[in-house]
Amino acid sequence: QSPSQPPTKIPTADPTKLPTKVPSDSPSKGPTKSPTSSPTKSPTKSPTKEPSESPSKPPTKKPTESPTKTPTKSPSEPPSQPPTKTPTDSPTKSPTESPSHDPSESPSEPPSKSLTPTPFLCEALATKNYAEYEEKVKEIYRIVSGQDAFDGTDPDRMDALNFILDEGLCVDPPRMIQRYISALFYYSTEGETWEESEDWVTPKHECDWNGISCNDDLIVTGIDRDDNTLKGTLAFEICDLPLLNRLDLDSNQIGGTIPDDIGRCQNLVSFDVDSNNLTGSIPESMFDVQNLRSIDLDTNQLTGTLSRKFGNLVELRVLQLFKNQLQGTIPPGMSLLKNLESAYLEVNDLTGAVARSICDNFESENKGGSLQEFNVDCGGTNPEVSCRCCRCFSD
Repeated sequence: QSPSQPPTKIPTADPTKLPTKVPSDSPSKGPTKSPTSSPTKSPTKSPTKEPSESPSKPPTKKPTESPTKTPTKSPSEPPSQPPTKTPTDSPTKSPTESPSHDPSESPSEPPSKSLTPTPFLCEALATKNYAEYEEKVKEIYRIVSGQDAFDGTDPDRMDALNFILDEGLCVDPPRMIQRYISALFYYSTEGETWEESEDWVTPKHECDWNGISCNDDLIVTGIDRDDNTLKGTLAFEICDLPLLNRLDLDSNQIGGTIPDDIGRCQNLVSFDVDSNNLTGSIPESMFDVQNLRSIDLDTNQLTGTLSRKFGNLVELRVLQLFKNQLQGTIPPGMSLLKNLESAYLEVNDLTGAVARSICDNFESENKGGSLQEFNVDCGGTNPEVSCRCCRCFSD
């Protein structure tokens, strides 16, 4: 069919009230001046074939309550492997393309050692890394303790060395030696069993360890650890404390012998180690320490004879050797000890006569002597010693 009338060139002012029964074959040339009075009751039966270039409405601020009704058919790619049962210790900086199937039970080879020495700058010892530092420290201490001191057979010296290495002490060699010997004294006398060991082998300066005395320059001058359950032995390195003038260790359980080179303690004034378990003889070198004023060795297990060099101890005031196992005679050279005030030699195995020249040193003789008391085993029915001026005991 054809339209009832050809289209007008100019659109009518108003649309017809009712639509025509049959639509026209072609649209009008121009749009109507105004839209229809009301929207259609329902949308078109089918959507347009292609979406419009821009959305019909701006996006909402909140997400929709539920996802689209139909999900995508399948993920883009399947996962490379099933997930592991336990998480890894820490994530990698960037993900790997795919995880390994199973971790190995142990590494194929042990980790390689670093080829670069650990940096450890110690200007006082001129070392640049820790290996150099360790070797330099051992070199210093071998001079004091001997070349074999750190071969693994001497636990006391190894403990003292490791104490220094662990704290990384970096000071001049004299101070290195002082701290090492202070630590060695602790280990060689079984410091872990002392009754009181406050501050010992701690980061504190050794001058602050309880019982150690120092001068204003922080150089050790004395060690006082009497009646403190010390055991073990007295380290021979003790005389490498150059200003040591007092060693007070009485009433302990120290064993072994008096170090043979005790004579290197040239500044020693008081040597007090009575009431211990010392054995052996009194070293000859002790009679070269001319500053000694007090020797207190009583109540030990000392043997041997009294040195003829006793006369060298010109500053000696007090001599206590009683309750030992000393033998031989009392040397006449003791008459040279003009400053000697008291000597206790009883309860030994000494024999013979006390020289008249010794008796002349009694203060009462007014011959320049200071002697006030001289005790020997001159008592009993069979005296071992004869003396006209002594206080007598019976062994």
